This record gives sequence, C-alpha cells and structure tokens, in this order.
Amino acid sequence: MSTDNINTTKKNIIERLSKAQNITITGHRNPDCDCICSGLALSLIIKNLFNKEAIVVNTDKMQRDLHNVLFVDRVIFEVNENNIPKKDVLVILDSGDIDRIGWISDITDKYNGVIFIDHHKVRNVKGVTMFYDDTSAGATCEIIVDIFQDYLDKFDSYIATLLYCGICTDTGSFIFSNTTERTLLYGSKLMKIGIIQENLGNVVRKRYTRNDVAALMEIYKRMVIDYDRKIGYICLEDTICGTSIKELGVSASDTLIQMEDVLIGFIIHEGEDNFRVSIRSRCSKDIRDVAESFGGGGHPKASGFSVSKKDYTKERLVEEINNKLIALLAS
Repeated sequence: MSTDNINTTKKNIIERLSKAQNITITGHRNPDCDCICSGLALSLIIKNLFNKEAIVVNTDKMQRDLHNVLFVDRVIFEVNENNIPKKDVLVILDSGDIDRIGWISDITDKYNGVIFIDHHKVRNVKGVTMFYDDTSAGATCEIIVDIFQDYLDKFDSYIATLLYCGICTDTGSFIFSNTTERTLLYGSKLMKIGIIQENLGNVVRKRYTRNDVAALMEIYKRMVIDYDRKIGYICLEDTICGTSIKELGVSASDTLIQMEDVLIGFIIHEGEDNFRVSIRSRCSKDIRDVAESFGGGGHPKASGFSVSKKDYTKERLVEEINNKLIALLAS
C-alpha cells in the first residue's frame, strides 16, 4: 500500500491528538520495552498537554522483563472487545506492520483516525489515516521526544524515565549502530529533566531467577553453530524447562549473538500453527533483506518474520534460512 496520501507531519499528529475525544495506544505483540515505554510516555504527555486520558493496550501477554517498567500496571494486556476503550483515535507504535498488533488490526475501520508512528521500515499500513516513519531514530521513544521536542517543559521525571528506558534498551545502552548524535542529544535532554535512576537500573539490568538460569543452560545446550561461516541457530518451543518464554528474563537471541563464534544468529520459536523467527547480527551485512524475503522485516542488525507450519517444516526452514545467510555473507 502506498503511504504517499497518508504521510503526515509532527504538527499534524499533535493537532489530531489535541482534538481527539478518546485515544487508544497500542503496539506490536510480544511487546518489548521500547514498545510499552513509548506508549506509556505518550499517554502521560497527552495528559499533561491536553488534559485527556489515553489508554495503553496490547493484545498479547506482558513479558517478564517489563515488570519493572513505570506504570506498566496501567497497560491493558490481552485486551479484548469487552475492555477495549471507546473507538475514536487509535495510535499504533513500534510495529513495522499493522498485522503485528493482533486482532485490533481487523477493526481499524471502527476508528475515526489511525495514527501509525514507527522507526522500522514499515511494510503494511492498511487502515491507517496518518503515517509517520523515521528510520533514522534509534527507538520509537526517540521519535516521541522528537515529535514533542517543543513541549519538553511539559515533561516530568516519569515521562523522561520511560522515554530514556525505551531508548536505552533499543540501542543497547547507546552502543548499537542505531545510536546517532540525535539519540545521545535527546538522551541528554531527558537526563536533564530528571531520570529515576533506580527504576532505570531495574528495567535495563538483567536479574536472573533459578528458572532463568535453567533456561540459559538449555539454550546453550541447543545451540547449533557453524564455526566456519560464523552462523548459529537455536530451535525453541513456547516453553523452556517448563517455563513460558514470556515469563523468562533471558533472551535466546541475545545469548546466541554474544557467542564469539557467531556473527549472525537466528532463533526459531515453534508455536502451535507457525514458526516465529528472530535474526540478529553483529556484522556489516543487512539481515533485514533475509527477513523481508520471508515476508518480515525489522532493522539491519535485528529482524524477524513468521511463517505458517502449512508452508514449512522446521528442517526446511532451518535449511532455507541458513542458505540465505550463507549467500548474504558471501555477497
């Protein structure tokens, strides 16, 4: 779908939000810190600027690494038709593809306005009325700062902490390649407003339970590494050692790519009907091309996609991903 007729400006976004009667904010399924923090921060900004209530919802469960995020208890997780707010303006954040937000993507026509804000290379914006994409941003939280940079005097320490947490986690504490001069500048501005350091530490630093340690041991056992080509992968189910992945504080993707002998790693999560694949890289090759070849997308060093079990066996999927990564490294 062409976005030419729905591309909007920061000013237009602010004006539309100021006129909205009811605002619902959502993001992608399997939400990460940037997704939830940008939504919560935006809801607080809307409250401070326009004295309006904006409700943050998500169609998925809450991940364990979000438990310490400020005001995360205000998010309606696993939202359904019975508890979704009144349908006026819908804001979609950090999703890359509108289908990633779950069942809400099927009812966008029920809203008077649908605003899509993202820092990914966006593929699908069906039903969207206002589209704002900034792929130069290190995080969606960075875009929120940019949109409202003329209103920083309305930010408080809660807004600053949420936005800083999202930027910090999506840029790997400002060391990933998506970190720019603007990223650091906005981080500095947020720090000047006032960051709640204790909360920042509890969100950004990993705290492992016994279940996490058991899962890490299983992840290491399942790693398959091609030491010549520096490609590694892991196949996982929705649970590890009897614990749901969503309840674990460890990341298989991060663990794999931290291996010295892995330049590109991919994780295949086997669900009931599909395979969800996460690809990570620490080399100069753009792995987004591989994800896009399977209908997915993301960033040059962090991308993903999903495929149906009707179309792939696990063995065939591993082979096809491997072959495409080998070709990418050889290019």
